[in-house]
Amino acid sequence: MNFRTLFVVQFIFIAAFATKADNLFNSLLGKSDEEVDARINQVWEHFFTPADLSRYEEPNETSVYYECPDGTAFVMDTGNNDVRSEGMSYGMMISVQLDHREQFDKLWEWSKRHMAYELGSAWDGYFCWQCKPDGSKIGGSNASDGELYYITALFLASERWNEPRYAEEANTILAKIMNKDGETSGVYNLYNRDNGLITFVPDRMGCGFSDPSYQLPAFLDKWASVAEADNEFWERAAMEARKHLIASSHPVTGLYPDYSEYDGRAYKWVHAGYDTSIYMYDAIRCAMNVGMDYYLCGKDKVNQTEVMSRLLTFFKNDGFKHGHFALDGSMASGGYSRGMDGANAVGAMALASSEIPGHKELAKEYVQRLWDARPPKGKYRYYEGLVYFLSMLHVSGRFSL
Repeated sequence: MNFRTLFVVQFIFIAAFATKADNLFNSLLGKSDEEVDARINQVWEHFFTPADLSRYEEPNETSVYYECPDGTAFVMDTGNNDVRSEGMSYGMMISVQLDHREQFDKLWEWSKRHMAYELGSAWDGYFCWQCKPDGSKIGGSNASDGELYYITALFLASERWNEPRYAEEANTILAKIMNKDGETSGVYNLYNRDNGLITFVPDRMGCGFSDPSYQLPAFLDKWASVAEADNEFWERAAMEARKHLIASSHPVTGLYPDYSEYDGRAYKWVHAGYDTSIYMYDAIRCAMNVGMDYYLCGKDKVNQTEVMSRLLTFFKNDGFKHGHFALDGSMASGGYSRGMDGANAVGAMALASSEIPGHKELAKEYVQRLWDARPPKGKYRYYEGLVYFLSMLHVSGRFSL
């Protein structure tokens, strides 16, 4: 049996057993499949209709997707007028989940041309986390969640579109970013091989701590099953990521810090320009990661239900007013965002089938809030908008691994 035949057989097997969620808009709210499909299509058109770059700051602008004359495309952080590996990889993940190969390929080609580091360089295999819309890199280093989403999206694209090239590219990236000589070059592996956890940034400044929102155990379980190498390590890394999502959550409020020590304690990074030891920006994604792992893998359901019960009860008691907190719930500031509407509704998936009194009702309230929320527009539509979009895919059962 040649490689391509083997790949096709493997593809059919994996596709047949791909795991995805129930449609909670249907089961909890009674929405029809047609209503949900229409909403998902509306959200796609909102964010991914090709836009005019000269109008990105218009208050009624909705799209974050910009096509280039050379046949590539980028997702722009409209709040900062730059392009980030986070947004590019999110765009690819959304595209593969909804079977939009044209947009997937355009985003991937832009990423390779402009964000990928030069062959043979210390950073070879990684992607620059921030570029200008003209493709020029801003500074150096990476943002480790970008690689997580890039690699997983490539593996899924390989299966969905029966194209081995995507999986080959994912495996090439993994081979490079997990075989770095950090002590010599100053660039380290994406994951710490001793503790099995992802680095915040794999350089000398960022390799000593992590980020709870970078913990994606469901993705790592996928890598353990399809990657060419390190399968046992990825299985262990998935377990460690799962444990970190419990350890880094406050035992009373359930809140997560933006950055964390490897043991889960909050970490205040002096170079960040703000207090990274509180619940603020990155941390809103943690509920999405927990809910995703709950329904896709189901390997830590008891702990995940407890953590999400604390977190979602906390936000409900706050009246869905604030978006920034000290981990004990004090120092409330900022506004509750549509990104939080999305991520917390995914977290509610850990409560939707619970027999504990009040859990299903709480889950239904969060799913209703997400259904009622409309995708953001205007200058700051990028980050909360893409978290909202990913969350819509999870809660609607349109996300699979």
